[in-house]
Formats: sequence, C-alpha cells, structure tokens
Amino acid sequence: MNNSLIYIANSGAEPIGITVATLDGDTGSLSVIQQVSEISECHYLNPHPNGRYLYATTMDGAIEVVAFAIEADGKLRKLNSQPAAGTSPCYVCVDGSQRNVLMVNYVNAGARGNIRVYPVDGEGALGNCSEHIEIDDSPGPNAERQDVSHPHMILTTPDNRHAVVPDLGTDKVYLYALDTAAGRLALAQTLDLPPGAGPRHVAFHPRLPRMYVINELDSTLATFAYDEADAWTLLSIESTLPPGHRQPTERPNYCADVHVHPNGKFLYGSNRGHDSLVIFALDAEGAPALVGHQSTLGEWPRAFMIDNSGEFLVVGNRHTDDAVVFAIDSETGLLTKRSQLSICAPITFKMVV
Repeated sequence: MNNSLIYIANSGAEPIGITVATLDGDTGSLSVIQQVSEISECHYLNPHPNGRYLYATTMDGAIEVVAFAIEADGKLRKLNSQPAAGTSPCYVCVDGSQRNVLMVNYVNAGARGNIRVYPVDGEGALGNCSEHIEIDDSPGPNAERQDVSHPHMILTTPDNRHAVVPDLGTDKVYLYALDTAAGRLALAQTLDLPPGAGPRHVAFHPRLPRMYVINELDSTLATFAYDEADAWTLLSIESTLPPGHRQPTERPNYCADVHVHPNGKFLYGSNRGHDSLVIFALDAEGAPALVGHQSTLGEWPRAFMIDNSGEFLVVGNRHTDDAVVFAIDSETGLLTKRSQLSICAPITFKMVV
C-alpha cells in the first residue's frame, strides 16, 4: 500500500501549529515530513475536497482562518488569512460545492460564539466573510459550561443542502439552509437534545439517512433519522461509557469526537477522562449497539480519524503528547495497536480524500 498524507493540528507549548505526516499503509507507522510554525495553537483544520488546499484555525495573536496550498510533496505553503472574529475558532470545513469555507467560534472573549462563512476563489484563497451568525437561545442547565451559546462544529449534510451546527451551550443542533452561491445561511430547523447533554460533534452514516451526535457533557451518543422531506427524528441515546461506570468528581469524562467507519458497520467516539474509544456496531438500520472500549494508551483523546481505506484509526492524546495508530478489524470493529508517535498536543487529524 502507498503512504497517505495526514495533517495534524497542534495545540501545545511548542511553536508548531500543524504537523504534516505520512501514514505507512503496510506498517501503520507515522512519519513527520513538515512542522508548520507560521501559525501556532491550531485548533482545527480540514483539506479542500480537491486535495490542493487546506484551511486551519489559529489561536495565536491574530486569531484567524488560514488558507494553505498543498504542494506536490504534501507540504503546506500559506496563501492568505481572514479574521476569525472570535477567540476560539474550533472547527472549519469546505462545503460540498467547494465555494465556501464554513467556521464556528466556540466563544468570543467570554461572550457567545458565532458561525461564519468565507468564499473561496479558484486559487484556494479566502475572501471576506459573507455570513456571521450569533445564536441567542437560552443556555442549558450546566452553569459552568452552558453560560451562553457555544457552537462546536459546522458540517454540511450529505446532500450539501444544509449546514449542521451542534451547540454545546444550548443543547441543540441547528440546521441552516445553505446558499452556496451567496455564501449565506438561513435557519431551517432546530433539533433538541436532553438538558445538559452538550452536543459537540456529529457524523453521518455513509449510506443510511442517519446522523449521530456525540454529547460532551453527559457522555452520550444520540442517533437521528432524517428523510427527503427534512423530517428529523431522535431514535436513541446511548452512553459512551462502560455499563455501571461512575463518573469521578475530580476527573470526569467529556466526550469529544465521533466517526463512522467507511463500511457503515461501526461507529467510534472518544472519551476524555475515561481515555478510551467507545466502539459501537451499527445494524442494517444504523442503530448502535455497544461492542466495547479501547484504551487510547494516553490521556485526553480529543480527536481521531479513520483512514480512507478503513484499515487504520489514528487518535491523539493531547495531554500526553502522542498519537496512536490502531488497526481496525473489519469484521468485529475491534482495535489493535500498530504504532505510536510522540507529537506536541495533537487535537485534530485529517487525510486528503
């Protein structure tokens, strides 16, 4: 198998914003080929669907959304940047039309976060912001974590008609109609989660009309069904922790990331505090059933990714400064360690499709 390019967001004390690495398809080992220090404290990144550009959010002095060109060898070259208009830009992606970059700020200097859209030109550069939205709904019951709106992700639906925004602060998932030509969003409907759930990230099934929401504050996974008429139904809510697990008071668990395996048979979620990956099997209707848990062999697994072939899962342990590569059993969904790499505070992993 060929090597694959992996882009890693770093958020530690070292002046490194992005690490570019290769994943060996035979051994499952990671090798660093570039460390980008033009930006620091990168909190999220995503490549353009055409594989020629990459977009990242930075937490250094400027606090920006930054566009990079991906060179022939996979290394990054900065193109331009735009103000993020917040103090914690935590997610960025490109919509399916490839016309716009979508971004959310978790917070803005202690006030509520926001949602922003930036047009992209033919050379991958970012244009001026075309949309800025602040959510003014009532916050959830967790006074410490749900003081105001805290949008934590923005992702388009598989048909690219809507942008989906889970809001940890309001216990809601917002669906915005997406006008790709104008780079504008219009609220279409809102999905409610239980009070205090704290929705953080979502993932879609590769074939079925199912959306999965991982909830940070109550350590649960919610499954929604949807149809062509835009009717959304909450089907189930499952714990991401082992049966009978009791949350410790000093270091409770907070969920972070969620991904569905490309074969549609398994779903994985990260538990920070329990420091594990929860593994669910998905049946023919996309319903999750607990398989088990895999230790991430480190502390505070904020993000992970499944490679395009579905053979490997790469997870980052933010507090122990390492990334671990697991081989995925395509029949059981279980994970086996293949390699481990020391790397400064890895918090996002993405592969060029």
